[in-house]
Amino acid sequence: GDDGGWPGADYGEPCSDNSDCKSQQCSNISQGTLHLVCTQPCTDGAACPTGSYCAFLPGAGYSCVPDQNTQCGVCTDDASCGAVGDLCVVSPKGDRFCARDCSFAEDCPSGFSCVTPEAYGATPPTGTDPGATRERKLCVPDGGESCACTEARNGATRVCSQTSGGITCGGTETCNGTSGTWEGCTASTPQAEQCDGADNDCDGVVDNGDPATLCGELGNPSNASWACTSGTCLPECSAGFVRYPAALPPEAGCPCEVGEPTSNDTCASATSAGSVAESAAQPLTLTGRLSGDTDVDWYRFDTVDDGPTTGGNGYHVKIRFVTNPNDEFIFDVIRGGTCADPDAAHSSLVEYTWCVDGTGSPTRGQGACSATGTPGCQSQSSTYLVRVKRKPGVAGSCARYMLEAYAHKPSGAADCDFSSATGQCDVHPN
Repeated sequence: GDDGGWPGADYGEPCSDNSDCKSQQCSNISQGTLHLVCTQPCTDGAACPTGSYCAFLPGAGYSCVPDQNTQCGVCTDDASCGAVGDLCVVSPKGDRFCARDCSFAEDCPSGFSCVTPEAYGATPPTGTDPGATRERKLCVPDGGESCACTEARNGATRVCSQTSGGITCGGTETCNGTSGTWEGCTASTPQAEQCDGADNDCDGVVDNGDPATLCGELGNPSNASWACTSGTCLPECSAGFVRYPAALPPEAGCPCEVGEPTSNDTCASATSAGSVAESAAQPLTLTGRLSGDTDVDWYRFDTVDDGPTTGGNGYHVKIRFVTNPNDEFIFDVIRGGTCADPDAAHSSLVEYTWCVDGTGSPTRGQGACSATGTPGCQSQSSTYLVRVKRKPGVAGSCARYMLEAYAHKPSGAADCDFSSATGQCDVHPN
């Protein structure tokens, strides 16, 4: 504009256009906002005025500009640095800071080096401005260090680490501008890897290593080897063993031997247990263990009626537990050998009795054969299906059970009494 005859503004003073300045150069020295001051071209071999440095100005070339003390300021992008020519770069320790231009004379403050932007993860600006004749360079702290923690850098974060026994763990720390110190390193204390869902040895992998080593402090699990699963040491059972009950601590391993039978969980796959005759002195025994809360064992066997004698038909089926630890087992029974769901009267039993419905009173099952064709004179041989299961609500164990099955009344057992249920042939106390 019209200077009214005055010689014009000095270097660094505000201006609105070139004519306001003695140097005839009015430049915007900020990014993102307009801050016009008088500047002057940089000259080889001559330093910029005190409190200034040489930066590239689009449209004006390399020029001396007032130092706005943005070097090492906290930033998120180039525009947040404020001063024209500054770039927001990342130090080797991960903290972002503003770095001022040193392309012209590679002059940086004490403690800083002039390097290319690529060395600090920055991309130099692109363009065709004919004034940009030199390789773009920036001032960064000597030795690849972060900028010092100052009040201006309060809240800046950078990487930190802890090292012990050859293991290094990384984290971050934060600049406390008031005290001028980096504080609160989040790096964990290096230690040998454990099975805990954490990367204890800081190698980038969680719970890696030999499970026997990771879980070794728990000892040796019985009938199992260790597996580290989701941060927890769990036993991996050897063949033929299971971990039961489920509430067992992991270090107990797999104490429950599945044993035989192992594949009789359905009626169709019932274990064939043979047969027991009315005249047999010893009962048929069914022995097994249930290795889970919902595990069941099915058995199939025949009871053989030897036929009536002079005193009547002694065929008398008795099925009962001989061994039932903790009273945890019950059974269902099906007479006839056809797979089906037992009705309520034949379910959840601990003892079952079936007698011939012969003649005589009150114990008709033991009465004499009165006439050919009556039930007591016919063969009552039958196939039985028995399902052993765990009583609901009972804490399970891995104990074995034993059932015995007779085809005659065992010693000490009561006679069948049909006096209160005429025609009913089986008795099944619950």
